[in-house]
Amino acid sequence: MHPQESDHDPVTGEKLADPDILVPPPSTLVIPAQVIAPEFMEQMADDRTVLDEQGLSKPQLDIEAPFDGHNDVDNEQPYGWVVVAAAFFVQAIVIGTVNGYGVYQDQYITHDYNTSSTFQLAWVGTLNVVGMDLTGPITGQFADHFGYRISAFVGALVMGASLIATSFSTKVWQLYIFQGILYGLGASLAFFPSLSLPSQWFKKRRGFATGIAVAGGGFGGLIISPVTTALFTTIGYRWTVRTMAIVHLVVLIPASALFKARVESGKDRAKRLKQEQSARESAATSEKELQELKDAVASIPKPKRQVMDFSVLKEVRFLLLVLLSFFVANGYFNPYYFFPTYAQKNGVSVSTASLLIGILNGSSAVGRVSMGLASDHIGDINTLLISCFCACLSILVVWMFAGTSVIMMTIFCILYGFFSGSFVAIVPTVAAHLCGISRLASVTGIVYGGIAVGTLIGSPVGGALLDISQGVNYRPLQLFAGLVMAVGVVLTVILKFMMNPKPWGKV
Repeated sequence: MHPQESDHDPVTGEKLADPDILVPPPSTLVIPAQVIAPEFMEQMADDRTVLDEQGLSKPQLDIEAPFDGHNDVDNEQPYGWVVVAAAFFVQAIVIGTVNGYGVYQDQYITHDYNTSSTFQLAWVGTLNVVGMDLTGPITGQFADHFGYRISAFVGALVMGASLIATSFSTKVWQLYIFQGILYGLGASLAFFPSLSLPSQWFKKRRGFATGIAVAGGGFGGLIISPVTTALFTTIGYRWTVRTMAIVHLVVLIPASALFKARVESGKDRAKRLKQEQSARESAATSEKELQELKDAVASIPKPKRQVMDFSVLKEVRFLLLVLLSFFVANGYFNPYYFFPTYAQKNGVSVSTASLLIGILNGSSAVGRVSMGLASDHIGDINTLLISCFCACLSILVVWMFAGTSVIMMTIFCILYGFFSGSFVAIVPTVAAHLCGISRLASVTGIVYGGIAVGTLIGSPVGGALLDISQGVNYRPLQLFAGLVMAVGVVLTVILKFMMNPKPWGKV
């Protein structure tokens, strides 16, 4: 203590302790909450505010400790399984319809739009899938700000309206707008909340819960396509589409009502912080204190609000996740799109080829649950690595040498379906691991934006490679699909060792 300085507090008159002992280092200095603007508090909170059982906020972020997304849920509550069930049905309707566009395309080619080319009609399905994934960053931000329940509800209404409009369409360009772009937007609004919510409710069983939810997509693919085909022959195309619109509304609206987040939405958070600021101002005991408080608040620069926040891409580990997802997606859909024609070109009947696709989808549903469960024990990034590696290997080793053997084709469908399906289940849990459950819909949307770009590139390239040989030689297509997925495997290995340098460590 310097002799010229007073050792008593000038306000309270209490004796001060030695500052050399008690003054914290600069990294731990605390700014009083009373002088922090709500906007600044919101930025500091970084969205990591979890709601307890009474709905009260509980900050989860320790500024001094490195953040681990596995430490953001302190308990698993039973209502989480209700959320998983609701997400399962949303996935079943949305993914079952998106992946089942083939039955619509067959109907268009043979009946309602038979004067249009296959290439023209194929773009309806492309706009549908890519539109859903590519708008993920935007719809994810919407869900994080307004709430997952509202996002899924709006998505249900948009999808229902798009199908009704599709049933009245008479031109292919109208299908592009309604069944392609508009349905894809509505699907995105419902899909990403259903993909992200299970991770908010589970910690030890996060992979298993997410796997069950996304298995709904495989289940929907098994049910919706044959039902739609049967309806075409009984009530006609237009009333089939209207019936599917009603099914969307009847299933998705109740499911969205069951959605419940464990983190505050951006809108609710801003409202709470504003109320807390007002309460502090009301608690000021004098006009002088109030003015000092307002001056302190005004002196703090307010953070700029961004419609789209891609700052998470500055994190190398998350950027690796986006890149590896992009490369895996380049090869991911090629077997789903081209294996039916491959089987028929090699002497397999149409009915057997359809059975093989059923095995592929069924194995995908099983893989999503099984590998999701495995990720809870060996780590989600390890599981992602195993899934990508085995899916890649099944293309380069099994499919490439299947030839005319139905047995080898069946083995490929089982293996590729199982491990490629698990890729879909694991990506959201890895995103939660790297970034936490806050803004998870936004983060997952960015990852799926990369997947959308990969899909948009990979499938046309695969088709172009097949066209070179007039649809006879599948070897270039198989090599392309396997090798681009191999690049994704290498990036996954890099991510694994960045997270844990031990070869057999859980991560």
